[in-house]
Parts: sequence; structure tokens; C-alpha cells
Amino acid sequence: MVADGRRATRRAVGEVAVDDQPDRSGAAEPGGTYQIRALTRGLALLSCFRARSGDRSLSELAAQTGLDKSTALRLLTRLVDAGYLTRDREQRRYRIGPAVLELANAFQTSTPLAVIARDHLRTLAERTGQTAQLAVLRDGDAMNVAVAFANRTLRQVTYVGDRQPVHCASTGKAMVAHLHRDELDAIVATYGLPRRTQRTIVAPAAFAEELSRVRERGYAVDDEEAIEGVRCVGAVVRDYTGRPVAGVSVSGAAGEFVSDAFVRYVEAVQHAATAISAELGFVAASVAVA
Repeated sequence: MVADGRRATRRAVGEVAVDDQPDRSGAAEPGGTYQIRALTRGLALLSCFRARSGDRSLSELAAQTGLDKSTALRLLTRLVDAGYLTRDREQRRYRIGPAVLELANAFQTSTPLAVIARDHLRTLAERTGQTAQLAVLRDGDAMNVAVAFANRTLRQVTYVGDRQPVHCASTGKAMVAHLHRDELDAIVATYGLPRRTQRTIVAPAAFAEELSRVRERGYAVDDEEAIEGVRCVGAVVRDYTGRPVAGVSVSGAAGEFVSDAFVRYVEAVQHAATAISAELGFVAASVAVA
């Protein structure tokens, strides 16, 4: 498309499309067109920082958005002045600023985790035919904050507010496996590893080995460790900082969690955990456990 003798193209950046045409018209454009265009371009620049890859140079940002350097520099300066980005004067590179973190914190505090997870739990229950639950850490327990039931007569019954010790719940294992070592040690020292069934892991060394397996394979299993005859598969949910904030799982009769069905349940739970984490702002990256 040609306008005013210049070719205009559009490039998608995340969910933002920007006009590659240099902005020379300023506020003279009618109907607020300039302001809308500037906002769209500013959002496109911020979108470049979604991935956890640190800082970026002016050239990199201009190339990624398709903007010319002069336009990108002007918008970046505004974003720095507003606190949405910071600029290293020596390296001349940009990174996320404190204003973005303030917005992220506002999102976290104003959007309940259970509300975000609700539709994902319903889908998980439908896909697996098992009971789906979302749990958070509370005083050494994994406590359900949301539950979705499959449309079947025989199903595992659990409710919001139900709790199980973290060491014998798949959601609990999924969460504490990714805590810092001192946090994990404090939980074990304070609440211990009480036995719930004959399959419950009660030795600290064995529990440490179990959590290592959870990290390696990307999911946790409650193999009749909390309730006899009930098996669960869970995975960790992370927030925008990468911190484990919840666990999502499916549970049901132990005899149904075998062979191909077990593999299908694992895949469905991992998919749900990834989707919920994404809504919380988490971008997949390697996360170290201290």
C-alpha cells in the first residue's frame, strides 16, 4: 500500500502491529492519529522485553519492531522518563523499568489465582475425566483453592479448602520441588513428614530424592501416599518472577492412572500448568533451584 508517495508496511510484534513508516507528521495528524500511532509503537517496544533475555540495544529494538532508529529513540526516551524502561548510560542498552513491575504487582494482587485458573481446570477435568484441582502452600500443606469435576458418576471428591501435607500431595511436591533449599528445609523442620498411608514418604533423604525426580521429569506423583486407592499427577504453576505459586493436578482411582491413560494425564496437567503460568506472566526459561 502506498500513501503520500511512501510505502507503508506492517509487522506483528507479539500482539502489537506497528507501522514501519517513519513518523514525521507529528501532532498535525487529524483525529488523534499521531497519539494512537505513538501508543501502538510504544507498546510494541515494550513487547520486545517479554522474553527473559535481559537488555537490548537501540539497534536491536528498532530491528525487532521495524521502526527507524530516530522514531525508536524518541519513544524509548519517553518510556525511560516514565519509568517503564531503564537505560544503562555506559552500555547504551535498555531493560525493564520499575513501573512495569508495579503494574505486574497490581495485576497479581487484583486478579485472584483461582479465577485465572478456573477455565483451565474445567478443560483439564474434561480432557482427563478426572477431578482437577489447584492448590497453594499453606502452613506446610497443599490447600485447594479451586476444583473442577469431570462429568461422571464415579469421581474423586475434594473441595476448596481441603488440605494435604506437601510431602504426600502431587501439588505439594510440584511446588516445594522448586523452592529454595532453605525454604524447603524450614517446611520439613517445622511440619515434619507425617505418615498418611503405607506409601507415604517419611524419610528426609527419600523425600529429597523424590523432589529431584520431580524436577527432572517435570511432574509429581502422589502414588496413594495421601489417601489409599487414590493417585494424583501434578505440575508446578509459576508467576511472572518464575517463583512457584501453585500446583495443578488431577486425581482419581489409582487403577485408572496406568499405561497410556497415565501418560495422557501427565501431558494434560503439564499443559494446564503451562497455560496458567503464562496467564500469570511467566515466560519459560531455565530456573535454578538454590
